[in-house]
Amino acid sequence: MASLIDTADLTLSPQEALTVSEVVFEQVYNKPLLSRAHDVRTGIQMKTQIPIFGLLGAVGKASSGCTPNSSAEKVNLTEKYYDPALIDFRLTHCQNDVSQLFKLWKKSRIANKTWEEVDNAMMAFLADRTVDAAYEAILRISSFGDKDAKLVANGGYITAGKDVDFLTMINGLWQQIFADATIVRYTIPENALATEAAQLALDPSRAANVFRYLYSNIDSRAHTVGGLVYQVTRSLTNNWEDYLEDKSLGFTLQVAEDGKREFRYRGIPIIIRDDWDKNIREWNDQGDTLLYPHRAILTPIGNIPIATSDEGSMTSLDAFYDKVTKSHYVDVAFYLDTVLLQSELIAVAY
Repeated sequence: MASLIDTADLTLSPQEALTVSEVVFEQVYNKPLLSRAHDVRTGIQMKTQIPIFGLLGAVGKASSGCTPNSSAEKVNLTEKYYDPALIDFRLTHCQNDVSQLFKLWKKSRIANKTWEEVDNAMMAFLADRTVDAAYEAILRISSFGDKDAKLVANGGYITAGKDVDFLTMINGLWQQIFADATIVRYTIPENALATEAAQLALDPSRAANVFRYLYSNIDSRAHTVGGLVYQVTRSLTNNWEDYLEDKSLGFTLQVAEDGKREFRYRGIPIIIRDDWDKNIREWNDQGDTLLYPHRAILTPIGNIPIATSDEGSMTSLDAFYDKVTKSHYVDVAFYLDTVLLQSELIAVAY
């Protein structure tokens, strides 16, 4: 067994940190609220049909005589499926493996409680880190899942040394986009350059061109559907902010109700996907280059729903202590799938 608190890289001495106020906690990456990035559909835990009803084609000709013009048009029905995968993980913590010299969180002074009793603050911290890790997994899988993922060395694009099993449970949003040649696409030329440094040196107007192209070329029906948003890598967002500053257009930033700055383009919210940048660097490192480091989509969130049995399972923990193994366990399990419903209602850049 092992402790979830790894003190191997700490110098433990009589004067190390004694209170939480002296500790620096590594900051988590900024992540969008799931409900801002996707429509969350609950109650789904098995393969479930999604019927898609089409439109009638052209009808209506000039009337001639007493018999109306006959039309052969029909409403075409197509289908997609939610097919959520059950995803889980278990964390194990043995309290006795925490060094006696680690004074931040206290061990029990009662010998036979050494394994069972854990400082409340420690458990709260571990629970918080576990929930955050589960949420990161949801964002990683829903966007970057790939049933056929392979390492670079095996002809794929997954970073050397990575475990592809963290991605192969479903095809996420980007795999569905890559596979659909009918989607409106703006090709970002820097993504195809031969070095990472060259890729990251975006043209000063690149983000502005991306936003304009997606806005102008997406099917006009998308503008009539509620929930239309841009979702954009941090790299493109920074390029956009530089553009606004260079053009002295900083006043176009909107102020959200909570006082934070919020970007918009022609009134459409821009959601910054820091998690995309993080996952591209972590999972899509080709060696000399990154796989499409700059990405953006424009679509209603209802067009890219996430399916799950219940939203609560995504962030709830089953924590328990086992007297036989003298260890604390934290189990997390959730069903997850994501589906791009209508290709005509999305425009992408990569």
